[in-house]
Amino acid sequence: MAPLAVLAAGGTGGHVFPAEALAAELSGRGFRLALITDRRGGGFGGALADLETHHIRAGGIAGKRFTARIESVFELGLGMLQARSLLAKLKPDAVIGFGGYASVPTMMA
Repeated sequence: MAPLAVLAAGGTGGHVFPAEALAAELSGRGFRLALITDRRGGGFGGALADLETHHIRAGGIAGKRFTARIESVFELGLGMLQARSLLAKLKPDAVIGFGGYASVPTMMA
């Protein structure tokens, strides 16, 4: 069976475009791919469009009032638990993060 690589990305193009480039390269080399992202990451195009996509909870911290930051920390914690469960089920050969708060829970798991 082909190796499985999980990509963790979301947010802006600066995080998504590198994930898209690597997805195209790994796919060409015979890897199976899955994408873990947050709720905003459903409409990616290019090499990410056809990937098995999983959504987890995540929340940014920068620029928020104190109570919203606390809520975001809980969101990140819940996302980490979701990602841990998902990674245990998928059993990937590699997990690659591309930055941004959408990838934090997966990379912490």
